Amino acid sequence: MSGIRFVRRVDGLTYDFAHDGEAFGVPSYKRVDLDIWCRRLPDYGWVVCDAAEVVSSRPFENPGHGDLPPEGVWVTFKGNRSYVYDMFRTRGIRGRLARER
Repeated sequence: MSGIRFVRRVDGLTYDFAHDGEAFGVPSYKRVDLDIWCRRLPDYGWVVCDAAEVVSSRPFENPGHGDLPPEGVWVTFKGNRSYVYDMFRTRGIRGRLARER
């Protein structure tokens, strides 16, 4: 299983997303515990969004229009809160996600 992982800088909270098909012609990733997606939206770039495509997070510096979400700093916003996350790609090892080397 391939996927991506977001690690919140302030406290280390981690969110894992597993590859789950394609959306708009590129890989799509679903959060393992909720109906939340990491997708590349047309004319917008890579984001984290809900099933209705309401955006809650995106890369900080570059929206990324490639075939994979850009690793590095992402920011979230929900209500009056914002957080900084580090995102990196992962691969499955014995059913668990592990950082690619």
